[in-house]
Amino acid sequence: MHTPAGFNPSHALPADLPAATLVFAFRDAKIAVGGGEGSPAIPTLAAIESAGLAGTRHYLGDLAGAPCVALALAEDAPEVPGLVFTGLRSLFFRLPDPLLALAARAFQVVEWDRTHRYCGRCATATREKAGERAKECPACGHVAYPRVSPAMMALVTRGREILLARAHRFPPGMFSALAGFVEPGETIEDCIAREVREEVGVEIRDIRYFGSQSWAFPTR
Repeated sequence: MHTPAGFNPSHALPADLPAATLVFAFRDAKIAVGGGEGSPAIPTLAAIESAGLAGTRHYLGDLAGAPCVALALAEDAPEVPGLVFTGLRSLFFRLPDPLLALAARAFQVVEWDRTHRYCGRCATATREKAGERAKECPACGHVAYPRVSPAMMALVTRGREILLARAHRFPPGMFSALAGFVEPGETIEDCIAREVREEVGVEIRDIRYFGSQSWAFPTR
């Protein structure tokens, strides 16, 4: 998931949003989508308001001129006709890549807002910091930005073979490359070697970098 072409990020919420604004609405870790099972779609502001859904808005920017907003709903937000709540992973290969990337960005912003309502230093209720996307403590001045959790994913090979694994929560027939979060004091290479050793008991060598992406699934 990369920043989509034609996307202009911003944090400043406009005073007025058009009805065609794309709304990435989350109830806990699940996003509201319309369009039916075969063709999921991100709802517009008009559809969200018509459904009676409301919450805290976070402006993301605009995609090819269309404003985009993350919406944090209450955990008990009701099911509404025409929309279903689903996990982001279920939208892989079903939602267009630009919208999936923005949904991932929206989830990270909403999750950060949910988990930083109080100062981690003195427990005072935080407030929005003017001029940037950050939470500020009015008592001690501590500033908290959206969390970034470095992680790695490694494809281990032996000749023409690749090593895949599966977690107990995976559906039947699903396998994955090995992955894990970087610990304090580790390099990415250290993390790769440690995670592979811990997960499958294999020692590796000749680590080569392939690429990077944003990952929208922090530890919970």
